[in-house]
Amino acid sequence: DSVSISSADREMTLKDRQEAMNKSHPFGLPIWKPALYKKSRSVVRSANRALHSSPAPELFLNPGNILWFVLFGWWLSLTILIISVLPWVCCGHAYTRVLRELAFYLLWPFGRYVERQVEITPTHIGSTLDEETGLLNGQKKHKSNIKRILKLGPAGLVYYLIFFSFIAPLLFLVSAVCWMCVISIPMAKLNYILIRHLYRHPLSLRFKSSPSGLIQPDTSGKPSVILLCTYQAIGLQYYKYTYDGINIIFINLIPLVFFVILDDWLLKDRFPSTWITASAMVFALSLASVIPLSYFIGMSVSSISAQSSMGVGAVINATFGSIIEIILYAVALVSGKSALVEGALIGSLLAGVLLMPGCSMVSGAVKQKEQRFNSKSAGVTSTMLIMAIIGALTPTLFYQMFGSFELKCIGCPDIVNNNGTIACSRCYYDQLNPTHDPVYQNSVKPLMWLCAAILPSAYIIGLVFSLHTHVDMVWKNNTHQNKNKLTYYQRLIPTHLISQLIHPHHEPTEDHIEGHSTAVHYNPSPPIMQSPVALALPKDSTIPHASIPVVNTLVDEDEREDEEVAGHDSPNWGRNKSFIILFGCTLLYSIIAEILVDTVDEVMQNFPMDEKFLGLTLFALVPNITEFMNAISFAMYGNIVLSMEIGSAYALQVCLLQIPAMVAFSFWYNYGKEELAQFTFR
Repeated sequence: DSVSISSADREMTLKDRQEAMNKSHPFGLPIWKPALYKKSRSVVRSANRALHSSPAPELFLNPGNILWFVLFGWWLSLTILIISVLPWVCCGHAYTRVLRELAFYLLWPFGRYVERQVEITPTHIGSTLDEETGLLNGQKKHKSNIKRILKLGPAGLVYYLIFFSFIAPLLFLVSAVCWMCVISIPMAKLNYILIRHLYRHPLSLRFKSSPSGLIQPDTSGKPSVILLCTYQAIGLQYYKYTYDGINIIFINLIPLVFFVILDDWLLKDRFPSTWITASAMVFALSLASVIPLSYFIGMSVSSISAQSSMGVGAVINATFGSIIEIILYAVALVSGKSALVEGALIGSLLAGVLLMPGCSMVSGAVKQKEQRFNSKSAGVTSTMLIMAIIGALTPTLFYQMFGSFELKCIGCPDIVNNNGTIACSRCYYDQLNPTHDPVYQNSVKPLMWLCAAILPSAYIIGLVFSLHTHVDMVWKNNTHQNKNKLTYYQRLIPTHLISQLIHPHHEPTEDHIEGHSTAVHYNPSPPIMQSPVALALPKDSTIPHASIPVVNTLVDEDEREDEEVAGHDSPNWGRNKSFIILFGCTLLYSIIAEILVDTVDEVMQNFPMDEKFLGLTLFALVPNITEFMNAISFAMYGNIVLSMEIGSAYALQVCLLQIPAMVAFSFWYNYGKEELAQFTFR
């Protein structure tokens, strides 16, 4: 009823919680720009609409379509045309017809359409649907598909042998290549959908062209639906395409992670002299593979934080928010690269304080004329950041003032014939090696341990403070703002219609397509006017309303899932899925970090570069790509406050968590051993 709808509307959804977290940005919780909830994105709708256009007579000779013909169309068409002869030998003329039409369709699919003839079987009046119907139907359908393949006869068996041996691998390969190219997403989806339909019901498919711009009438007497019709092979807007809430670019980088591991573990020993196993190549690929892992870890941490209590979210963010850097620095320290760790921590601190806000301001200026932010809100975080930096630098300042120095002199070179007339000797003061300096051992080291204990304590105090001040803003129902709030669709759609959508009634006369879960509905006479509800609904709404049918189309199941929006309280990743991805990516990154550190020495031999400078640049910036992306995205949409807050929050994590963690790890690793400079973090 309306009361339950209103009360449900007053409850904070996942979208409201994410917006509240970004708006109030409580201390200790992540700030994340991409939506954590299921969201209907225009680029996804555009990709799906690109596959279900109306047939037209034009050739669509644009560069992207010609590129499809040159790279894929001609050899796909030729291969399938040649193998289409095999079913004909076994008297499979129908299968030969399908393969021949498929070959000409793949040669130039633009403006042509794929049609499917459907068998409509009326449901018995006495049949009922219950909760187990879908599961039982799915099991029966799978068994019936296997039985159907076994009963096809010689021609059908030859077809499926050809399908699994040639057609499916080729189309899947083309689909994967188009998916990796990003801008050719429609062709990737088209080839994947063709694989599904060629497996399920090949004989009911028709590949047709429409020279006159009208759909050719079907003379078989069976109703038909259009499955696919596209105009363009590529689109520059698809770089924003998302799947499961993740941008396609980060998804495409995931195979790189497994390739780097395979390259280092197997290919490096078998092909040691090839360019793909060279140290410079492995190092570059390892750095690139850090980017998707850091993004997935950040997405997992943000999803868990938004779906859990504030205490759990703060603990997860404190534990896994810097897990990438801590793993990388620990592996480097074990390998005797303390200078690289020191440079990376300094670079991370400078990136959070200077580079990230600077990049955000510059990128925000591209779209925004002026940007405003609350100086008081920024002052609170900046004050804590200043205190954290002072606490982190106190041992260094103390050692610079009170540490032991020694005078070192360099004499004249041996090649110089010095008769006392040339003064070529040079003397300077330099600090002792800290491992041999009594001031460091007796005074600075205890001070360092004290500061390393105080800094995480300050982080915990900040979390406790946020738990008492911000929990009501984010984790409880904000009834004051949502008291009389109804969504746009709830105002337009009557209550009884919503209840029917939530609890649909299965009509006994409903027609079902055999072998497919989607029903085909026909409107015999288009209405003259649409109702206000239909006018108010978006194009892709799944709510039934009167419309003028132009072409009977059948949307594939995967595309329907892309179009569905379960609501702002439905997360892209549930808690269990987020935890699995979080632990999996952390494990993969520990392997990548070891590979990355192992190849540093050979890279520095080929490219003369100081170890600390390498840490100051690459090792500090690459793991922070996700923070830079979020900060720049916020700034481009006019929210420079959150961009500054992301940089300050990351710098706080460096001072309050990463530096104390490395001090503790160095103490644990060197406990009971001789303290060597290259294995000690100071």
